[in-house]
Amino acid sequence: MGVHRFAVTTALATFCLLVAGGLVSTTESGLACPDWPLCNGQYIPEMKDGKQFEHTHRLVASFVGAMTFGLCALIFKYRREDRLLKRMGAAAVPLVIAQALLGALTVKMKLPWWVSSTHLAIAMAFFSLAVSLAFVTRQRLEAPASSAPALFRPAVGVAALVYAQVVLGAVMRHTRSGLVCGFEFPWCLGTVWPLSAGLGVQIHMLHRALGMAAGAAVGWLAWATFRRGGTAWMKRLAVAAVVGVVAQVALGFLTVTSFRDLAVMTAHSSLGAALLAATWSLAWMARPAPVAAAAVAGERAAAPAPTKVGLA
Repeated sequence: MGVHRFAVTTALATFCLLVAGGLVSTTESGLACPDWPLCNGQYIPEMKDGKQFEHTHRLVASFVGAMTFGLCALIFKYRREDRLLKRMGAAAVPLVIAQALLGALTVKMKLPWWVSSTHLAIAMAFFSLAVSLAFVTRQRLEAPASSAPALFRPAVGVAALVYAQVVLGAVMRHTRSGLVCGFEFPWCLGTVWPLSAGLGVQIHMLHRALGMAAGAAVGWLAWATFRRGGTAWMKRLAVAAVVGVVAQVALGFLTVTSFRDLAVMTAHSSLGAALLAATWSLAWMARPAPVAAAAVAGERAAAPAPTKVGLA
């Protein structure tokens, strides 16, 4: 169980990192520390003027990076017979390294939108992998009694759609296209889709359209979970995802009407990550991996034997 618990902790820490990164973007604190990896030449600078957001983000990122290397080491030590887990663990390491390098590049290049958006895209890919590792490490120990394997691929497709929507939202944020339509909703500049308008408007409208598609896909997945024999936990998670979609639409509207309020934007970006985790969770709950007996035996053999207490 040690590898599984470490994987769950890594996934939770990664979610905290995404929230911290969203705060950096929302407060426009990305250049509060003009150097990297130090901040004004210090390991721990005075936490003010945006440094409390940017440097905290870096510290959490360092913690997640160390945990990723640790998780990979644990997988190769205790689950070395499990090829799937080894491939997933090995993939996590270059992803977290690429994320760190992009963070440095973002600072060095003064926050170009394409670097910042790529930074978020890799972050969400890494988060998806971390969530997957949390489930697979458990399922390889003890496969659940029932599942809905037919829902696995559809759920992966829905997760991919949610991922694309989250990344497009990052592009919209970093190109400052969030307020290009003013307060008009569902219209924009007096029409359904002003095709002759500039690039910012097109990005904004694509985000709206893809959001509708992703929301409908999550709704369908919830319906299919109930219709195709999903487990009780899958049904609860499906309902939570639908509620999350409704809340996400409301938060998107409030982001505009509140002129990009800090709390609203942070909740909006964080809920997007949570919905991504929910759809990946549904996918893995639908199709549990078979128990990898040899790998499990290796981890259990490494665990200390329970102490037997005899009667005096």
